[in-house]
Amino acid sequence: HKTPRVLNLGSGPCSDLYEYLQSKSKHSTKFECLDMDETAIEFGSAVCDNYIDNIKFIHKNAFRFKPDYQYELIWSAGLFDYFNDKLFVRLLSRMYVLVKEGGELVIGNFSDENPSRAVMEVFGQWYLHHRGEEKLTELAILAGIPKEKIRVSQEEEGVNLFLHVSK
Repeated sequence: HKTPRVLNLGSGPCSDLYEYLQSKSKHSTKFECLDMDETAIEFGSAVCDNYIDNIKFIHKNAFRFKPDYQYELIWSAGLFDYFNDKLFVRLLSRMYVLVKEGGELVIGNFSDENPSRAVMEVFGQWYLHHRGEEKLTELAILAGIPKEKIRVSQEEEGVNLFLHVSK
């Protein structure tokens, strides 16, 4: 059995990966954390230092990333809501090609129902592309993904939606 590969796209500080690895007793999965922010990679590698045998950090722009293999899972929690629809579709279609048959691509995006949006924009100067379930589905279809392979979920508070695309 081959070791499963997971790509954490726009990995940032890797706190989600650290929490996942801490909750497991055995770690056979290989993770690749891709981010174009060198500081995020340095921070993430320090946070995940105990699990460094399972993680490879890659300093690269997601649009220029071209591995010569595929992944069981591609996960992106906080990257796609920075992109306009055109860039969202372009990167989604590129990443879908990198998902193995039977694998999944999961993309987090702030919901257009986010109650904190005004506070984020006014006080934080943090402007993101908020999207709803219909919009995420529409963008996935535009990326060439069959409708029956698309599903959208949300976390408990409904602030973040997750586009699930299976292959």
